[in-house]
Amino acid sequence: MALKSRGLGALLAAWTVVVPGALAGGGVAYASNRQALANASGNPYFPLVVGATWKYKQMAGPAAGQAMTVHVVSAHKTAAGEAVEVQDSVGAATVTGSYVIGANGAIEIEVAAGGSARATISGSGNSDYFIPRASQISSCHPCRFTAVFTASSPGGSIRSHMTEAATSAGVQAVHVPAGTFRAQKLQMVLKITSAGAPISFDDTVDYSVYLAKGVGMVETGAGTVSTSVMGHTTSVPTGSEELIGYTP
Repeated sequence: MALKSRGLGALLAAWTVVVPGALAGGGVAYASNRQALANASGNPYFPLVVGATWKYKQMAGPAAGQAMTVHVVSAHKTAAGEAVEVQDSVGAATVTGSYVIGANGAIEIEVAAGGSARATISGSGNSDYFIPRASQISSCHPCRFTAVFTASSPGGSIRSHMTEAATSAGVQAVHVPAGTFRAQKLQMVLKITSAGAPISFDDTVDYSVYLAKGVGMVETGAGTVSTSVMGHTTSVPTGSEELIGYTP
């Protein structure tokens, strides 16, 4: 589950570089709805079941010891497709993502980061929200996703191009606090590029992810985030993340 969090987290990190104060604000209130118990994503490696909760912990890196909770809040059908609301919480900070799952792999994701700050990802490709479909997950060499990322807040707005490549690396036994899982390993490379107003930047996030059928993400391997703003590049480690609890 946190695979999308890692991807969206990278996007939001880039967003805050060019939109000062975009993440300021409090949490998001919501009402739980457990009527829909089916997997709204249709992908057993990335289950979106209303009421499901994942708890993760940063095991290494700059944020070692930090905990994160991912909760599927609601799901309902719309004219555009299945709409799923997922809430990520890290300490007092809350990010809510609304996923609209359309036909033929088309997706749209809107992220609310508090106050009036919003980010939207729209596009299509061979993957569903940064994860290859179940039929492809063991054979991606690589599977690719493309989208347009737009963000707005009282501080300004940006529009950028996003690409991701997911390369299959086989099945491995993964030992995490939540248990031992046979998981598919994917090597992920996410690139976000914005040219022009208000500023030009390039972000690249490189990391590995381990996905267990019926559970979702059980671990992310340590990786790097490289950011180039107006020709100046910095690179920082992302650390690793492990599943410490899952309630379907």
